Amino acid sequence: MTYYYLKTLHHLFVLVWISGLIYTAAVFTIRAKLVSSDKNYLSQTALKFWRYLTWPSMIVGMITGMAMLHLRLFHLADVWMQVKLLAVILLVVFHVRCHILYKRAARIDTPENEKSSKTWSRLVVIGFTFGVFFFFLMGLKDSFQWVYGTIIATVVTALIGFWCAKKT
Repeated sequence: MTYYYLKTLHHLFVLVWISGLIYTAAVFTIRAKLVSSDKNYLSQTALKFWRYLTWPSMIVGMITGMAMLHLRLFHLADVWMQVKLLAVILLVVFHVRCHILYKRAARIDTPENEKSSKTWSRLVVIGFTFGVFFFFLMGLKDSFQWVYGTIIATVVTALIGFWCAKKT
């Protein structure tokens, strides 16, 4: 029974974590296009969201994930779990990289340009692609065709996302 409570909490906090990555990148995309009077307010709002919701969600998501793995160690032999753990490592690297970018962009004296707007748009797409990847992997892990379904969904999402980001 404990496993299922942990699993529910894990899914909830990972959802909030990925949503926080997407939301904060979207706010900085909008910020890059605004006049200077609104930039400070948006930066402070995004950084509060980042500090008080995204970081704690990542930490609690990692703790509940490790606790679930501890309760069911036999999942380490499954290929889908190995793929998921590799993707989690990449997501943590992405999170830290975004944190560095957010701290740099939040400084008021940072000049904005078209390149920074496109960078933030791409970060939104990458975050959304991670989210789709995890949800398809989670949903199809017991299916025989989980590899193809997850890869196809992730690639299609990334292509559509980058196409949309290019349009902006």
